[in-house]
Amino acid sequence: MKKLVLLLIVLFCSNSYSQFKENPLRFNMDKNNSKFALSELRNELTTGDFIKDSNDINKTVSKGSKKSPGLAFIYSLLVPGMGQLYTNRFDVGKYFLVSEAALWLGYASFTIYGQWLLDDAYNYSAQHAGVNTEGKDNDFFVNIGNYSNVEQYNNEMLQFGEYEKIYDPENGFGFYWDTEANRKKYREDRLAGDRIHNDRLFIVGAILINHIISGISAIILTNDYNNNLKNAGGIEMSAGVMKNFNRVDGLKFQFVKWF
Repeated sequence: MKKLVLLLIVLFCSNSYSQFKENPLRFNMDKNNSKFALSELRNELTTGDFIKDSNDINKTVSKGSKKSPGLAFIYSLLVPGMGQLYTNRFDVGKYFLVSEAALWLGYASFTIYGQWLLDDAYNYSAQHAGVNTEGKDNDFFVNIGNYSNVEQYNNEMLQFGEYEKIYDPENGFGFYWDTEANRKKYREDRLAGDRIHNDRLFIVGAILINHIISGISAIILTNDYNNNLKNAGGIEMSAGVMKNFNRVDGLKFQFVKWF
């Protein structure tokens, strides 16, 4: 039995040796081919000799994008502080926004207070001069403060030939002050209300200036942002596939840092 097993082993070894002898370069060729394939892959990775498909490449850039100074100016021109928010400098823009809110609050306060003074003056004229305040324009309320009654006013208009300015008492345009002191008081209250309303123009001017200054500030801050972005450098990362004759050969990951 042992002799039979030994004989089979010898025959197997002899057969393997004969096959190797018939083709002695087979193993070396396979080995060389493997080395060649690895060498080609290494060359592709280092030299970049492969076909890129733009649809197969994903790129991520950590460097921030530039901001438009013109767009920042428009934002701040519309709403002060928004241009600074756009350029990541709301620490400056918040002051323009707060100033804007305060100015509009002042405008509303002057409007309400001025109208309150005027309404009080008009009601006072109704009580002490019998004025019908419905449907009257501002000129009428000015004139009743300058004359003691409607006849005095009409006589002066006739004297200067301004017939179209005459008031008809029968149509609700009559007025007769009970005392001269009350007429003067009405006139003072009306003038105070008009002054308050006129002072709103200064607030409107301040609002416009706030918009313009905020816009200029937004331009300056945006330019500074872009300059800092340019000097700071950035990082770029990209990933994709490597192709050779439209055949996918592998994956590629690229990491680039610039200063």
